[in-house]
Amino acid sequence: MAQSTTPGFDKAFAQTLCDLQVPKVLKFSPNGRQLLYSTSLIGGHRKSKNALSTLWIASSSEPNSSRQLTSGLFNDTWPKWHPDGNRVAFLSDRAKVGESSAIWMLRLDGGDAVLITDAENVEDIETFLFSPDGRIIAYVSSDEKSEDEKEKSEKDEPDPEVWGEKWAFARLRLVDVESHETKVLVGGDKHVGEFSWSPDGKRIAFMSQESPHIEEAMLTGTTISTVDVENGKVTELCKVINEPYDLTWAPDGQVYFITGVPADKDTGGRAVYKTDPKADTRGFVRVACGVDDDAGGLHVVGGKVLVKRQVRFVDVISELGGDDLFDEQKEFWVYDVFINPETGASTLAASLSDVGTPYDIFVIESGKEKIKISNHGKPLADRSLGSSTVLTCRSTDDEVELDSLYFTPSSKANSDKRPTEPLPTFVLIHGGPTSRDTDTFDTTCFNWAPYILSKGYGILLPQYRGSSGRGEKFASYSMGGQGKYDYADVVAITDNAIKKGFADPKKLIRAQWSSWSGVALQCSYCRSRSMRY
Repeated sequence: MAQSTTPGFDKAFAQTLCDLQVPKVLKFSPNGRQLLYSTSLIGGHRKSKNALSTLWIASSSEPNSSRQLTSGLFNDTWPKWHPDGNRVAFLSDRAKVGESSAIWMLRLDGGDAVLITDAENVEDIETFLFSPDGRIIAYVSSDEKSEDEKEKSEKDEPDPEVWGEKWAFARLRLVDVESHETKVLVGGDKHVGEFSWSPDGKRIAFMSQESPHIEEAMLTGTTISTVDVENGKVTELCKVINEPYDLTWAPDGQVYFITGVPADKDTGGRAVYKTDPKADTRGFVRVACGVDDDAGGLHVVGGKVLVKRQVRFVDVISELGGDDLFDEQKEFWVYDVFINPETGASTLAASLSDVGTPYDIFVIESGKEKIKISNHGKPLADRSLGSSTVLTCRSTDDEVELDSLYFTPSSKANSDKRPTEPLPTFVLIHGGPTSRDTDTFDTTCFNWAPYILSKGYGILLPQYRGSSGRGEKFASYSMGGQGKYDYADVVAITDNAIKKGFADPKKLIRAQWSSWSGVALQCSYCRSRSMRY
């Protein structure tokens, strides 16, 4: 594919970008020999009326071994291995495309997928997990509409909506894998979110809120409880005035989760906390991360709790409170870890990319060459797009060191991948503010970066105070400091890119996300009053 630096719209290249399939979920088989994952379009967009997703399977030791497991004609998502390793379960709308939401099971030795939950259900199944013995699947979904509600909806005559009168509470349900018998385990006036089975399969830890309202977690909090699978008895463990995630019941008996630092702030850092189901008092304690890094994910593998740590621009996978296992100087878009029960050796499977290379699955083991398992980036294999440079500078008040990434288009780069001259530059500012940019193919979302680079423009990605990956203190500047620290930091970072010969001061354009919209108005006002570049 020829390189284009002309100003006109390159429809063919844009279409190629929009057609890229990206790994979204990735799981090792129970014996570690195979990988199961799903792919869909990178921006969550659609090529037709309905969303589509495909399941893939691969050997974890053979290069380019991935092959399609499902047709790609349905929205087959969130694949999970049955504990016996011979079957996989997944969510799909294949019973009624674009409408239904059900759990299906597929044997790997042949045969068609088998329906596990009701094919007529249209309310989304949010998440599901096998019990440790594989006999039961727990899942979360809202109640289906009544026949009367369906009839009124079909006639376009729904009842008036009264605030708080008919909340669509999500329920925790159980379905028997063989008989398909289903029951509600946790109902009532609780909106259930994430959950995790106890190691012995006798209880389930779950999160719940008082309503599905988007701000409920920050208003009244999230309660973490356990429920007995046999008798349905619910025991509250703690309440967090935030929206915690990655609830994990670990082999040591503790229930772990990730939330803010401080725990009641959503715009601070991210740390790992735990609560003890056996304790007499309700509460939780912080156990890891959030000082100079942020917690990004939790896994239980081989009896160990692993945490993915965000460390500035990269991810590091470590044992909770222990040693680092994987530090590839990359962001792990999706990942899983397998620990060999005989040797104790750890193997990482992850979707990796950089600014010039689309996402593909790699298997990584210490002391061995990386194995590329998939080839989803093949449509751009002959395209040279760009490279990334880390730039640093002091903040204008000299309180902190500031980071940024500068993406240089290949067409304007010298041998050391720096610009041959100061470039017209897009300053793309992430939202959040608790977020970050990384050297990945679509860190800017919606394929902006690869398309902008193809036109010969540079891209500057400022990591202002409030960004994630640097712990509580750095992130907490956004609390009461939005429009002050972040604004000054973006100016300082842009000045630095100009002084170092990356950006052309007369050819700058700014774009921003979410939380930066208000700051953008301030930027526009200040720049109109005193334009320095």
